[in-house]
Order: sequence, then C-alpha cells, then structure tokens
Amino acid sequence: MAGMTRRQFTGMILAGAAATLPIRAPAQGAGKITMYLGPPEPTSKALVQGFEKKTGIKPTFLRLSAGEAINRIRAERASPQASVLYGIGLPSMLTLKSDGLLQPYKSPEATAIPARYKDPDGWWTGTDVDFIGIASNRKFLQEKGLKAPSTWEDLTRPEYVGQVCLGNPATSGTGYTFLTTILQLMGEQKGWDYMKRFNANVAQYTRSGIGPTQLVGRGEVGVGILFAHDILGSIDRGFPMEMSLPQEGTGYDLFCVVTLKGAPEPDEAKRFVDWACTPESQEILAASEYFDVPTNPNAKVHDLVKPYVAAKLIDFDFNWAGSSTVRQQLVDRFQKDILAGRK
Repeated sequence: MAGMTRRQFTGMILAGAAATLPIRAPAQGAGKITMYLGPPEPTSKALVQGFEKKTGIKPTFLRLSAGEAINRIRAERASPQASVLYGIGLPSMLTLKSDGLLQPYKSPEATAIPARYKDPDGWWTGTDVDFIGIASNRKFLQEKGLKAPSTWEDLTRPEYVGQVCLGNPATSGTGYTFLTTILQLMGEQKGWDYMKRFNANVAQYTRSGIGPTQLVGRGEVGVGILFAHDILGSIDRGFPMEMSLPQEGTGYDLFCVVTLKGAPEPDEAKRFVDWACTPESQEILAASEYFDVPTNPNAKVHDLVKPYVAAKLIDFDFNWAGSSTVRQQLVDRFQKDILAGRK
C-alpha cells in the first residue's frame, strides 16, 4: 500500500526547539491544544486521552468529516481556532496544502515510518492506511439469493435498486475517494457514465462517510460503500455484515496528521504529531475498533485486518485527487449531473 497526507508546522528555529521535546513524560506547564479529528467519536476520545496521559497536555477536540474540516479551516483562515488536523485522508490534506492552510513539520518520531507514508518536506505524515470496500448485509443477501458484490459493475445490477448507500462526495472523504477511484479506474467518460448508473441504485447519500455502517448493519439498505476500517469495526461489534473487495481493484487513502497554518498552540501541535507517529498511538486505533493498517512497522496489526493487508489497490493519484481545483470541479459536477436529478 502507498499513501500520503498531512502537513505540519513552523520555521526552522521553532522546529528545532520542538523536536527536542520528549513525548514520554509530561512537561512542566504542559499546556493545552485544540484539534479537529476525523475518526469516530470513541476512537477520537481514546486518542486524546492517550495523548494527555503521555504528555500532560489538555486536549480539546471536535470530530469533523473531511468536507466539514476543509470548509471550517478555510472559514477560519484569518483566525485559526485549531492547531492540528488528524485522521483525514490525503486528498483532503493536499487540498488544504494547495489552499495554503498547512505548515510543515518533520517529526523525529517518524523515522521508522516508510518514506512512501510521509512527505519528504514534512507537509504531512501518514498514521494509518485504509481502502474502500463493499459492505453487505448478510440477511439481505440470503433473502435475495445473492452473493456479495465482487465487482464495481455488480453495484449497478437491477437487484440492487434502492439498496446502495454511500457518503456524499461533497461532504465525505469516503465518498470523494470512491468517486475519484471510479474516475481513475474507468477514465473520465466511462467513469461518469458509471456514476449515473450507480446513482440509479443509491437509496441515500449520507453526510458522513461512516453513515452507511448503521444503515447496512440494521438492514435498512443491503449494501454500503465504506472504508474497510468501518466495515471491519461493524463486523467486530457483531453486525450481520460481510466485506468484499472489487476484482478490478480499489482506491485507498492514507490518513494523516498535520499542523495548521497559524496554529494557536504550535509547540503542543508538534508534540501531538510526534506522539501520533509512535506505535503506542497507532495501536490505539485498533484497540478502539478502528481497523486500519498502521504506518509504523513496529505497531501491531489487528487480526481482522491481517487478511486484507495485500488488497488489490489501484495506482491512486493523490496529487490529482487532492488538487483544490480538481476537487471543486468534481464535486460541482457530481452535484449537477448526479444529485440534481434525484427525487
């Protein structure tokens, strides 16, 4: 798997000072930090609690989807309210970078993380890798006499009319990754043609990418497009679901940590980035039912994740998908050509 995302903080003088701060023990006058986090609420809480326990820094966080985070950070450009963005995919991070809303920071704790999972100039550091999967409700499959979808084309078949759910690409990083996966895999013309056929089977586009988990788990829809960590987490909690991967290959994302330009707590932001690179931090994800592949090779991989570490992935173009101009063009076209015609 390859990946990318996030960017971090400050000038060389401040970087040198912050790099020497230990992350293993609370510092005197540890301070506080405000963060925007992408993982579900339980995982976000576990992460900030682990950070506070390790450093003594008092965190405050707001859980946001990718689209919400981008819009909020843009709106706060003149007066940044948060210092760190964590757990949002690389395309969204690159969008913020192209908007001039990130600052680089090369963490000394990222040494063990492979080069493909971090920006060489310190703009972003990947913490975990995930890919798009198809979640199916087992009862739905049994009642309809179906096997779980094994290709993207399966999702356009008549037996799935009104049975598919996806996060809205305008507000959901999951939905946007799905859209850009289809366009890269099939090409622009065939990709948009596919999206129209796919749309005919969609029951609902949810605000957040994790929205389909409950809908599929409760059997309100038969199939959902989700990141694998959301599917595996639901399976772990006992929902009657199974995960399948498309034979053509699937898109993926690198979830990252970055510091925001003009961060009100720059030193604390660097210490959070340092901590986010450690095995201890990345293992909290799986322990809190967030099933990704950690970027630090010294971190343990959850048993549910191990069978999918070698999933077939497309050659995902993060620079294209993460371009602010491209993103706006794709979202506008999706809203105009796909959403506008829905009843």
